[in-house]
Amino acid sequence: MPATFFRSASLCAVCLMGLVHPSPLAAQTPVEQQSAGGMANIFNLDREARVGGVEIQGPIDKAMTNQAIKLIRSIRPDVDELTVFLNSAGGDVIAAMELGEEVRNQWASTAVDDDGECLGACVLVLAAGVRRMPAPEKVGLQRLNFEQRDFANTSGRAKQSYAALAKSVETYFARMGMPKKLFQEIRQQSSDRVLLLDARRLKALGLDGTDPAYEQWLRANTYQQPPQPN
Repeated sequence: MPATFFRSASLCAVCLMGLVHPSPLAAQTPVEQQSAGGMANIFNLDREARVGGVEIQGPIDKAMTNQAIKLIRSIRPDVDELTVFLNSAGGDVIAAMELGEEVRNQWASTAVDDDGECLGACVLVLAAGVRRMPAPEKVGLQRLNFEQRDFANTSGRAKQSYAALAKSVETYFARMGMPKKLFQEIRQQSSDRVLLLDARRLKALGLDGTDPAYEQWLRANTYQQPPQPN
């Protein structure tokens, strides 16, 4: 279980205010979760120790993802151990996958501490870490944005768009080395409830552990810096 990290060391932040009315998490739809916006901070950056992180707070959207990617890239050359800490109730699926691709490209770890949460689309980012360190009962599966409650009122073109997005998420999870069961579990959830995962299920679904390719690299390059993206 990851240690609680210090938020007082934040060096840079961007906050985008949303226009939705507050409501309990269980009553929120994925669209409502995505509308509020979020922020990204650099924290605990120690260039001498060559460690640092980026903290994600709030719903994941395109603007926050762009900011987080800039921060990740800005500190990556100065650190050997880079961790993205997650505290998000969900957000936009496409933005979450974009952020996750950058996390994996930068060989960054992901973590959810005891004071945070990672629900809905946030799980896409958590899955991208080369080392995934979530606290039990802080990660929750929820039906993602590509689902709708009433398909009877959905146009054929919209159904095709949702199907395509669902396929892209399935492919994304496979690329991140996640078991097929994870995507299946997400598809089985309803849009108005969250399934929190205990320690056993986190490991069984691949959300707690280390990417095999990264483990192999660590064994072969114990004292070297992780490879940098081109």
